[in-house]
Amino acid sequence: MKKVLGLVLTLALSLTFTGCASKTNNNGDSAEAGSNEKQIVMKIGHTQIEQSPRHAVSLKIKEYVEKESNGRIAVQIYPNSQLGNSKEQVEGLQTGSIEMVVFPTTSVTDFQPIFTLPDIPYLFPTDQEKLLKLYKSDAFKTFMAAGDDKGFKALATLFEGYATISSKIPVTEASQLKDMKLRIIGSNIAKTYYTNLGVPPNVIAFSEVYTSLQTGRINSLDIPISQMYENKFYEVCENMTETKHFALTSLVMVNKSWYDALPEDLQKIIADAAEMAAPEAANVVNATTEKARKDMPGVQFNQPTDDLVNQLKEQTGKMEEEYVKVNGEKGKQILDGIKQAVQVLN
Repeated sequence: MKKVLGLVLTLALSLTFTGCASKTNNNGDSAEAGSNEKQIVMKIGHTQIEQSPRHAVSLKIKEYVEKESNGRIAVQIYPNSQLGNSKEQVEGLQTGSIEMVVFPTTSVTDFQPIFTLPDIPYLFPTDQEKLLKLYKSDAFKTFMAAGDDKGFKALATLFEGYATISSKIPVTEASQLKDMKLRIIGSNIAKTYYTNLGVPPNVIAFSEVYTSLQTGRINSLDIPISQMYENKFYEVCENMTETKHFALTSLVMVNKSWYDALPEDLQKIIADAAEMAAPEAANVVNATTEKARKDMPGVQFNQPTDDLVNQLKEQTGKMEEEYVKVNGEKGKQILDGIKQAVQVLN
């Protein structure tokens, strides 16, 4: 009888401990033992420093995804071109070696020419509030979807500031354009309209800009005020003309095959994270721009002459024609939709 009671007690204790057994995930939350679900790693790559809008957005995405997925997804962020230059990272996004990147549309145009649209000068509103509304429009979502058939899915759009013509010597008049040795990111639209204006552009990796300004390889660049400040380019480039001829527009993009293979609840978490985090870019840009105006010693802020603005605006229609020529009927539909959305906002 004692042996029987002993066996019963041992079995009861065993069942009790088995029922209470658990394991802890990365967030310290309990998950039932025996679960075979493997933690998913999502790498986020970008080329900017830790103080940049892209990094701020990446941090918010990481926080939201890891919390809402209850540790099922671990997010790793790689700033400062740690995963390669922009082209290498977009290639990694296409092949699936990188799950998510945060890049300007201009950096993706070699893979999807439809994304050259934001580079058309003065196509987008120069009022930030209207621009952010444009990003939320159905027309802009149609534009974002153009990445789907190239292997990457755009989930959200960031505002990274309006362009200035930043230069070693002041460039405020159209006649001064001929003296520019300009760096651009690489869009064919930008190459074309600057060439039309007599400014042969240079395509230089972002990591090489500071040295190139120092050595005289370039003497000017298209860049928002906030990026001039964050990257200390003002140390070697002292003039900024606030043309606002295009808005630096970036996308949070994921590898489409990887994303589509995820459970629906995780897809929603990642998409929600991108949408939730995107406004942080404008917050960082605005705060940094305000600080930059006070803290960039020796920098001269200039306004463009009407002649310079008109010269740039004359390129708008020409670049719209170029855009349609390259992208066909699909490009025309997207461009027309954006123009109609802008007209409504105005």
